[in-house]
Amino acid sequence: MKRTWLKYVLLGLLAYALALVVTLPARHAYSLAASRLPKTLPVTLHDLGGSLWSGRAGTVAWRNTSLGEFQWDLSPWQLVSGRLAAAVQLQDSDSTLTGHLTLTRDGNATLREVNARLPAGRLMAFNPGLPIAADGVIAANLEEAQLSQQGAPVLRGTIVWSQALLVAGRPLKLGDLKLTLQPGEKGGTSGTLSDAGGPLEISGTLTLDANRSYRLDAKLRARPEADAGLGDSLKMLGRPDGRGYYALRYNGRL
Repeated sequence: MKRTWLKYVLLGLLAYALALVVTLPARHAYSLAASRLPKTLPVTLHDLGGSLWSGRAGTVAWRNTSLGEFQWDLSPWQLVSGRLAAAVQLQDSDSTLTGHLTLTRDGNATLREVNARLPAGRLMAFNPGLPIAADGVIAANLEEAQLSQQGAPVLRGTIVWSQALLVAGRPLKLGDLKLTLQPGEKGGTSGTLSDAGGPLEISGTLTLDANRSYRLDAKLRARPEADAGLGDSLKMLGRPDGRGYYALRYNGRL
């Protein structure tokens, strides 16, 4: 009889503890979790409302750049194993992102089933020193994105830049460009560049190594139907090879 009574007490305490956790105000939950976010994910949340279970942030900022309003719906069953898992949505006036986020005890993060869409010009806010502007729409469909405390992101999926346009003194129409991503053989991410037959012909690779160094190796040339300005701009890359391709090579570290 005493054992039965004890089981009910323990179940009651467990249910009460779970209720306290999932109804914890979002602002308190964030203050506890912020220190566990990956350092490779420099995100801050502002104007928090709701609860740990279902909440919102009026503004999400990547470093000092506002990304829009953030909402989440938590999966309570993952809390038992020490992980935070939630369906997430990031929404702004001209962009959106949806996916499923998991945070583990060691501070690593995984995003799955990510669908994002935003104007290409918004990316220029992350590189304000570049003397160029961009237009078109970028759509990302990622099966998985792994973000760790130390290593490089591991990505699988595609990113398409539709009606790509750069403005570097003059507007340059590039067409539709695609980057296909998959995990690298030794960690990190390996990407393949291609086009959809527009004004710019491009092929190449983008490699992000586990030590967070990256390399871009591509060849480009303007198709006959391209505006003359595109061909003139490619000449800034140097001399073409025997088939008229210009080499584009760049490397650095994240």
